[in-house]
Amino acid sequence: MRVLITGLPLFVKKIEKDLNEFDSRNKYIALNTYYSFFDKLRFFVLLPFSQMVISFNGVTDNSGTLNWAIFLKKKIVMQWMGTDSIIARKRASLDKIERKYIDNSFHFVDSPWLKEEVESLGLQIHYIRFKYGRELDPVKSYKEICVLTYIPESRQDFYGLKKIVEAAKAFPEITFRIVGMKKPEIPTPDNVVLLGWLNSKEMETELRNSPIMLRMTEHDGFSVSVIEALSVGAEVIWTHPAEGVFYVKDELEMIKAITMALEELKKRNNTPNQKNIKLSKDIYNRKKLMKQYVQKLHQLNNVK
Repeated sequence: MRVLITGLPLFVKKIEKDLNEFDSRNKYIALNTYYSFFDKLRFFVLLPFSQMVISFNGVTDNSGTLNWAIFLKKKIVMQWMGTDSIIARKRASLDKIERKYIDNSFHFVDSPWLKEEVESLGLQIHYIRFKYGRELDPVKSYKEICVLTYIPESRQDFYGLKKIVEAAKAFPEITFRIVGMKKPEIPTPDNVVLLGWLNSKEMETELRNSPIMLRMTEHDGFSVSVIEALSVGAEVIWTHPAEGVFYVKDELEMIKAITMALEELKKRNNTPNQKNIKLSKDIYNRKKLMKQYVQKLHQLNNVK
């Protein structure tokens, strides 16, 4: 079976490599139909000779590629990502949603909250994980107690800059290191360090040396940075519930969670959390995740 993978470029090339490695029965081809004219052309050439299309986003507005997939009666799998569900539910509330794509697709989500959100559109959902992190070696002990977070330059409020600033004010003795931005839209205390964009090696160093990861987004898919932070034994504080994290809903709960994380670190003499390291190896194992993903695709291919 030939499977075409379209959607977010960040994910499609990675999943293409993974699926081809773990599935010898099928051939997976990733195509950047968003930004590459050549890949769009390849999609239309290959589609008649393919059996399935995996879209790495939930599509609820007009899509030329999916129009043809439906016309040629190809199986479609939608892998819902991040804010796809927010956009879809808003369109549905305004009666501006294009339902022919979602009504003719199978639907994958990788988190319980996305499952609930997408189900609210009247769809049947397959909850299956596929994300994993880089293999990083934890440090033996932390040289500095600091908090790491990620906030892009363009979406500072959505990613929780105001909450991070409140946390920094509450813990002036701790350094809060922000990856992704250099120019804050609001004033930041002296204990906030703006790192800007980091390359892969620099980010690995930050992850390994940060005992606390703070992710205060308004909405999320299942964050790879959370998985990687768990894998090196960090205490993770997040606005979404998951194994091994402090789940917080607001600033007050965030402050309490940071206090609890600091207490846990003190009990361990500032060493990584071995339970989180083990949990990450058990749950976010690349081989295990890809085998489950491939198995689910095979099952869907047999559905009439």
